Amino acid sequence: MPDLSDCKPGSGSALAALPTRQKNALRLLLDKPSFSPEEVAAIDFRVLERAPGIGKNSLSIIAVWLKGHGYELKGPPTQAVNPREAQRLRKLERAIDYLHGNGYEVHRSR
Repeated sequence: MPDLSDCKPGSGSALAALPTRQKNALRLLLDKPSFSPEEVAAIDFRVLERAPGIGKNSLSIIAVWLKGHGYELKGPPTQAVNPREAQRLRKLERAIDYLHGNGYEVHRSR
């Protein structure tokens, strides 16, 4: 279990209560030097899950931090996911993001 001692509500400003690693990952994701719990709560779970620097432990730390400020992660998974399938989907999403970043247009068939 990750150390959540930094995540306690009321220990200073909302941003200061979040550990440095998660703060930096969220700063990168939001592209701004400071943010509020409300802004983080507005981000979909899937977007957070795929963000650079945010893994399972970071997600749980962010969820606890949000809960301490009266917010919840938007859209967390409700069912257990096959780890292989989840990894395949993450790789596919990263590949699509890479192609978009290099000017390609990707159409998904469903």
